Amino acid sequence: MAEVLCSRCGRHAPGLDEPPLAGARGATVVARVCAACWGEWVEESKLLINHHGIEVADPQQRQRLYPIMAEYLKIPGL
Repeated sequence: MAEVLCSRCGRHAPGLDEPPLAGARGATVVARVCAACWGEWVEESKLLINHHGIEVADPQQRQRLYPIMAEYLKIPGL
């Protein structure tokens, strides 16, 4: 597990072992988000999914989460 400078918390901290998402988005998260902040996002995303009734199996509905995730993780354009 490599150490990263986290875009969200601003600390040098252990990163993720593997990309949590496919493609460039996952590579960006691995490079810029610590494991702790990613874990916090996962918990927050569960609340958002339930609150907004997002069906994550539907790619169009899943797209609704990406701008919120980018803001939460402080990665513009993620």
